[in-house]
Amino acid sequence: MKETTARSLPAWLEPRNIYLGFVSLIGLILVSFGIFHIPQDQLPLVSLLILLAVAVQFTSTSLAGGEVRVDVSTAIALATVALYGPLVACVVASLAAITSVLLSLQTSWPGWTRAIERIAFNVGMMALSIFIAGLVFDGIISWLGPHIMAEVLAWLIAAVVHDQANIWILIGLLHFQMGLKPVEIWSDHKWAIPINVLVTSVGGFVLAFAIEQFNILGALIFFLPIVVSAYSFRLYVNQTKRQRQELEELVELRTSDLAKANIELAEANKDKDAFLAVLTHDMRTPLTSIKGYASLLRDRQVTPEQQQHIARVILRSQDSLLEIVNNILEIEQLQSGTPVLLEYSMFDLALLTTGIAETLEAQAVDKSITFDYERVPTPVMVEADMSKIERVVTNLISNALKYTPRDGQVKVVTGINGRYAYVSVNDTGYGIPPDELPYIFDRYSRVRGHQHLAVGTGLGLAIVKSLVDAHDGEIVVDSEVNAGSTFTLKLPLS
Repeated sequence: MKETTARSLPAWLEPRNIYLGFVSLIGLILVSFGIFHIPQDQLPLVSLLILLAVAVQFTSTSLAGGEVRVDVSTAIALATVALYGPLVACVVASLAAITSVLLSLQTSWPGWTRAIERIAFNVGMMALSIFIAGLVFDGIISWLGPHIMAEVLAWLIAAVVHDQANIWILIGLLHFQMGLKPVEIWSDHKWAIPINVLVTSVGGFVLAFAIEQFNILGALIFFLPIVVSAYSFRLYVNQTKRQRQELEELVELRTSDLAKANIELAEANKDKDAFLAVLTHDMRTPLTSIKGYASLLRDRQVTPEQQQHIARVILRSQDSLLEIVNNILEIEQLQSGTPVLLEYSMFDLALLTTGIAETLEAQAVDKSITFDYERVPTPVMVEADMSKIERVVTNLISNALKYTPRDGQVKVVTGINGRYAYVSVNDTGYGIPPDELPYIFDRYSRVRGHQHLAVGTGLGLAIVKSLVDAHDGEIVVDSEVNAGSTFTLKLPLS
């Protein structure tokens, strides 16, 4: 049994390369014949037409993302058909095509091989399409005779033939190169047919008439409005492109703003849910406690000692509720974007801390916590807002007592370290897990394992952070689970 191996065709036998070579060769032949058909006595005028066809490439306009190109060199080539025949027109069209390709290669260089291929194919495509259009033009004039209606018909039909021959030759290459369907390509670009036909027919007719009547002077005078119109059209298209790009950027910016607003709205809803969770969960405990003990006082006879205990519980529950309300009001004010107003004064931070500790010592006694602080502190003078620093220190010591179990220890130290005055609150409490430590200063953030241990809003440390930042201070946390935490407030010395 013989094995058969599929052999790929040589590159030059591929359909795409055969087609490209055929079009390029036909174009080269037509241009060669065209050069020899230029009338020697009309060489200056033909040279002027070539120069004009080359020059207008700088005013050409790209539409549909560069897929359709509108320029008036086709009008010059068709005018050359009427004056000197199709072969001479091939020379004008080919040199315009070369200029067009060279201008496009300035922005994207595909390599020498591809560049030569593009130049050769464009020369062939333009020469072949103008030659076919020229034959049609001459045929109509010969058939109908030299009168005005015949010329109008000849110009229009020749412009249509040139446009369609040009696009179908290009479609053939795209089909062999990329496998695109010819009819679909033509359908996508048929909208440009009226523009190309109008430019080619009207422009060609006006230019040919001017040259016949006024020779070179007529070419220069009548060609100027064509160039100005083409350049104005190019400016209009470029301005439209810029406006569309600006509009797209504006839409993108608005879309980004809308997405940002949606994110902020989602965060606001999240905060609202957290706020409601605080109200429903954390306020329930003190309210239930107040209701229960108030019912006990109403329905039962209690001893004086029991009355004192119940009163302490109700007052403590009331303090918890007041703390929740104050925290909610204060955090909204601090994080509303309004700068924190500070009333600076010089005061003794150590003495302030001692006074706060004495006020909270009853909480330590209730839980049998060893509460260590300086009874007669060494003065530590700072310049800050005394009431707000009092709020910060109270929150730190209260948290330490709240999250330290019975028979634990809480130690408060005040001093100076370099450029900072500090208050350090150390406890032997439950500690904070490492993965939750970065979030403890966020609003409504509470350590998951601590939520059943004490009533809280998750706002206290957020308030502490806002007030400390307003003083250009720093709050440092060091914590270990089941070993305790140390919160250190640092305030800059004046």
